[in-house]
Amino acid sequence: MSFILDALKKSETDRQQQGSGEFAGVPTSRDAARVPGWLWALGLLLAVNFAVLLGLLLRPAAVAPVPSSSVSAARLPATELPEPRLEIDVPPAATDDSSSFAAQVAAAKQNAPPPRQRVATVSQEPRTTPDVVPGVVRTPPARTAAALPTLQQVQANGAVDLPELHLDIHVYSDKPDDRFVFINMSKQRENSRLDEGPLVEEITPDGVVLQHQGTTFLLPRE
Repeated sequence: MSFILDALKKSETDRQQQGSGEFAGVPTSRDAARVPGWLWALGLLLAVNFAVLLGLLLRPAAVAPVPSSSVSAARLPATELPEPRLEIDVPPAATDDSSSFAAQVAAAKQNAPPPRQRVATVSQEPRTTPDVVPGVVRTPPARTAAALPTLQQVQANGAVDLPELHLDIHVYSDKPDDRFVFINMSKQRENSRLDEGPLVEEITPDGVVLQHQGTTFLLPRE
């Protein structure tokens, strides 16, 4: 019986020793959470250096001092310097020569003969202008209504036998090529012949001069 108890105590003691040895090799959480002191010192040193560098960068640039001599010189009023006088010495020989030259010119003017006066002679004969100007062509005056009988007059006295002629459009110009008329709705120019027989001799400001069967008459405009 005692032998069995001794064996149990011994096994219990061995088991406790083995358990205490295993737990002794595992570090505690308190030792694991501890930070070394040199790491704290290094972090503090870095923070100080960063603060110093930041202060240097943010510090405003120092204004360079202005020398007192320049300030005093700027405050002094500007003084006007007298302009230098230029003195030119004229040699007496030059003045003598100029005076003698002026005297010679005056003497030459006095001895010079008076200028001749030119009198323009104008002929008393009147100038006659030529009657014919070269380059100008005179056109004969246009016939008027008073110089020629009208169509109604020659029809009344039986000189011509024509149907009724009506002047619809009358265009007169100084240029003969630009003149034209419409007689009975037919366009005519100078030297053209109507369908009714008369010849258009001339277009005047008063109307149209027609010629038919040897009789010249006027078709007046309305």
